[in-house]
Amino acid sequence: MQKKGISRRIDELGRIVIPKEIRRNLKIRESDELDITIDGENIILNKHEVLEKDNIIDEYIKLLGKYINKNILFTSKDNVLSSFLIDKESIDTLDNKITELILNRKKYDNTNSNIVNLDKYYIIDPIIINGDLLGSIICYSNSEINDKDKCLLDFTRIFFEKHLEYE
Repeated sequence: MQKKGISRRIDELGRIVIPKEIRRNLKIRESDELDITIDGENIILNKHEVLEKDNIIDEYIKLLGKYINKNILFTSKDNVLSSFLIDKESIDTLDNKITELILNRKKYDNTNSNIVNLDKYYIIDPIIINGDLLGSIICYSNSEINDKDKCLLDFTRIFFEKHLEYE
């Protein structure tokens, strides 16, 4: 990442404002957490990711994807943390349209309607723990996502919420 220098004054409560352009480029939203560390004379801010790669979740996603033969993504609000991809394409970040759907905190299912035209069948199911949106489970495919698949996806979301709640 290219280093850029911007000066900001600290207010009487010790706060500084991170410029909108920087927040937009780094996808930092209101109420996101930042990690603050000290390195010598430098103060370092890092975007705090609540969700991280997890071996149990990684294995579960792979098994689920193989079992239902669909593409499965486990995501934070805007990054892919784990995936099973039938077509083996690599996905690290999410499209802005998908991120918007996740941030709406509602389950999206275009298997019965056409909410967003992605030329695929898909389900986006947010993971919410104690009222906090952490990420989502996304399933997409060129073939129909049937009721059995939907049931397994619901179970997966519930399992992940319970698993992550106790971490």
